[in-house]
Amino acid sequence: MRVASRTVFDFVRLDGSTAPVETELIYQAEDPFAVTMRFHAGGKVATWIMGRDLVTEGMSMRAGDGDVRLRPLSSRVLRLELVSDRHVTVFQLPSTTLRKFLDAAYRLVPPGTERFDADAFLSTVLR
Repeated sequence: MRVASRTVFDFVRLDGSTAPVETELIYQAEDPFAVTMRFHAGGKVATWIMGRDLVTEGMSMRAGDGDVRLRPLSSRVLRLELVSDRHVTVFQLPSTTLRKFLDAAYRLVPPGTERFDADAFLSTVLR
């Protein structure tokens, strides 16, 4: 079972201008601690996986010390920073979009009920 949503994030250029980027948000009960974001731009897809707890925390305060950072800019806008070895990619997104997605994810797998099947994971990886 999964929750998926298509939306648009604003890519923030170095000069501060923005460009819309189609974005998929995906949450799967089989991987209950993770949120996947797929960014579609220029005919290519970039996929980032981050912790559901990080995304939840970033809704109200600065979250993330590593490759993924999320924080509120205002009560209605969030700033997402994705750090790679070559770039820092910055997006702005409406907090209501992410809130609706997270609410659906928490209805699917409530906090504290997450389970990770290590045997199933290992059998998939070791095939």
